[in-house]
Formats: sequence, C-alpha cells, structure tokens
Amino acid sequence: MQVKRLPTNHTLSDMRGIAVSLRERCEAGDAEAMKEIRALHFRIGDDAARSTDFSEADAELVIARRYGFATWRQLETFVTHEDGGSDFQQLACLAYFQSDRPANRERARSMLDADPMLGTRDIWSAACVGDAQAVVGFLDTDPSLVDRRGGHFDWEPLLYACYSRLDVPQGSTLAVARRLIERGANPNAYYMWGGQYRFTALTGAFGEGEMGPVNQPKHQDCDVLARLLLDAGADPNDSQALYNTMFTPPNRCLEMLLEYGLNGDHRNNWLLEEDGQLVENPERVLAYQLRWAVRNHHVERARLLIENGADLSIDAGDGRTLFEAAMRGGHPDLAQYLADHGAATARVDAASRFVAACMGADEGTARKLLEEQSDLVTRTQADDPQLIVDAAGSNRLAAVRLMLDLGFDPDTGDSTPTAPLHQAAFHGHLEMVKLLIDGGARLDVRDAHHAGTPLEWAVVAGQAEVEAYLASRR
Repeated sequence: MQVKRLPTNHTLSDMRGIAVSLRERCEAGDAEAMKEIRALHFRIGDDAARSTDFSEADAELVIARRYGFATWRQLETFVTHEDGGSDFQQLACLAYFQSDRPANRERARSMLDADPMLGTRDIWSAACVGDAQAVVGFLDTDPSLVDRRGGHFDWEPLLYACYSRLDVPQGSTLAVARRLIERGANPNAYYMWGGQYRFTALTGAFGEGEMGPVNQPKHQDCDVLARLLLDAGADPNDSQALYNTMFTPPNRCLEMLLEYGLNGDHRNNWLLEEDGQLVENPERVLAYQLRWAVRNHHVERARLLIENGADLSIDAGDGRTLFEAAMRGGHPDLAQYLADHGAATARVDAASRFVAACMGADEGTARKLLEEQSDLVTRTQADDPQLIVDAAGSNRLAAVRLMLDLGFDPDTGDSTPTAPLHQAAFHGHLEMVKLLIDGGARLDVRDAHHAGTPLEWAVVAGQAEVEAYLASRR
C-alpha cells in the first residue's frame, strides 16, 4: 500500500479523528479499512480488527504508517512541534523545524544545570547529554534498549546522540555513539521527517540544512562520528545529509560518502509526492547534486561529482543544458570541463552571453553587448529576475557591483520571492549587504512568503554581525 502525503495544516485533533474513523469502519467490517490494517499494522488480522483487540493505539499506529511515520508518537511530535518548546530533549536536539536556534540549546543547558538528574532519567536523555556511563548502565540492565524508540521524538538512543547539540563539558555524545555501536545499535537508524524525508544517524552527524549552520550546526565531532557510523555499516547513500550540507561551500560530507562507496547509480532516498501519494524518488543522487552545484556556483564540487560518475545527460532544471547553466553562471572553465567530459553543449545567444558577462564580472563584454542591444538589462531582469538575487546570495561581489553599475534593480520589484538583500543578510555576507544598500536597496523590502525584512532574515539565520549593521542603518 502506498504511503499518503500528510495533509497540510492537519492538527493532532484531526489525526485522532481519522484514527477514530478507521476504528469505526473496522467495527463495521469495511473492506477497504481491513485491507489497510492488514497492510500497515502487520500483526492485526480480520478477526482482531473487528474485536476489542483492535485498540485505539492500534488504529493510531495504522494512521501513522499511512502517512509515512514509524509510530504515532513520531506523527504527534511532527504535527505539534510548534506548541512544544519546553521538553529538554526537544531543546537539546536538532529537530529540523524553523524553531531550531542556538537559544534552544542554551535553554536545555540551563535546565540541566538546574536539574542534573534530567540527563539520567532514561537512556534517551543520557544519550542527549553524552553520559556514556549512564547509557552503559541502562544497557547492562536491559540490552534491548539499544535500538528501542523512546523519549520526546520516539527515536532510538543513537539518533539522540547524533542529533543532540547540547555539547556540555561533562559529556560526550560521540562516546555514547561508540558504546551504542559496540552494543549492536543499528548504524542505519533513521526517522522519516514529515513521513517523507529519511533523516538518519549519519544525517544528524553532518547537520546543517535550510536554516543555516548557525541554527543547525554539524555535530561537534562530525568527522569522527560520521566515520564511526560508516565503519559500522551506515549506508553512504545518505541523500538527506548531502542535501543539508549542499548550501555551504565545504565538500567534506560528499567526499566522505564517496570514499565509503556513494556512486552515480545511487538514487535519492526521500519520497516524492504524486497526486497525494508518496512514491520512490527516481532521481540519482549525484545528478541532483550536480545540478545544484552548477546552478549555485560550487565549481569544485561540480568537478568532484563529474569525476565520480554523475550523470551528465540531465538538464539544469530550467530546460537549459548544464553547459549553458555554467556559462550563464559566469563559469566558462566549468562549462568547458563539462563539455570535455561529454556533456551536451549549446549555442549561447547574446542574452545568455550578457548574463554570463554579468555573473563573471566581465565589464568589457557586458558593455559591448549593451552597445549592440540597449535593452539587455531590462530584458534580462524580466526573463531572469533571480539573477541578481542569486549573485547576492552567493556573495559574488564583483558581479553585483557590475550589475548595479549597469542599472539592475537592487530590489527586483515584486518579481522574486526574496530581494537580494534578504539573501545576503541570511547568509551573513556583510560586504554584500553594504554594497546593495549603497546601490539603493531598501531596508524595508519584504519577502513574499514571510513578509520579513532583511534585518529579520539576519536575525532568523543568527547572523549577528549583519543584524547589528542593518539595525544601525534603520
């Protein structure tokens, strides 16, 4: 039976109502309900489902699995996360919600200082604080705890050790992970975020993500912990770890996974939505990463992916070839490298040559093309309004300086979800922020989704230096 996508904005009350409805349908002998129970509960048959043996908890488990969660508690945690914020384990770990903040870990440390017993109340708390001795004690008493789910997130102890960012002097989550692995913990332990995305122990070790490395930092012993997991048999095809670390320049995660066997045949192991159902993802991991690298100026990463067998037959995601994307990104050497390794080439027209000149900060070529076609700036911003936003977020100072000199709009009007200043602020590019403001960018411009200002974006990303500068300019 296919997994269904969790409906947007469903509350816990909604989910309980769905579970109650399933139970009522079973009591009435509904054939479709019985089919789902057999497929998703595993240990419940027709007779049990129609009897009092099919409990409320049984119905909740089936509903959780309908939407891709391992347990009801994991579904409950996902749909109620915004109402939480007071549980010690929740504050100590990366949860991969927009609420991830350094302040959460600070609050958890304060809670632990006030009540040291928080770290020894169960194996999951001990894993969070890095109390290896307590973890061993729990396992000596009950070896089955090594892979038992529990705690706030209903995770295995290893996941708490890998996702914890408490980092207290008296503890070591790395030491906890070692003890757990020695006792037979599954190095491929994972949970499904939103029922769709596979977050493994290895994903937790590498950290990072869409909220940026300040809010979602890597584990303090990232490399050693990642090798411990990989040496124990963790699957190097960890597409979520690669996704989370693709936003910043270092290639350490990719390099290590390639070293341990990641290759061009591996596919992304998160699920895709099709007509309300979640299905297997057909896209190859290295190809996905290559498209991102080419379009986001990670030139060395693109070369590394090409050298290790990334599929060069894919397009850049906008109908253009990878060759064209590299040229338009201002990377002619990368475009040539792609061509030399068999990627399709394409004729680059005047408009694309102008984009390439802007992104490559080639003022001579850009002005020459403008002499021939005076409306190129207007056309370029109409056809590719993200261009200056992309350059600002990627901290391409020379490119943005040239575009501003040529007359590009520093705010992009209403044609992009965010303005260049939002992206520069979020990524902590202080010199870019100054350049944009000097070029006329508005401090009060708001993004289309959150209606936030660049200052608010800097605050959210934990970019203290940019935050202070923008606050001083108000």
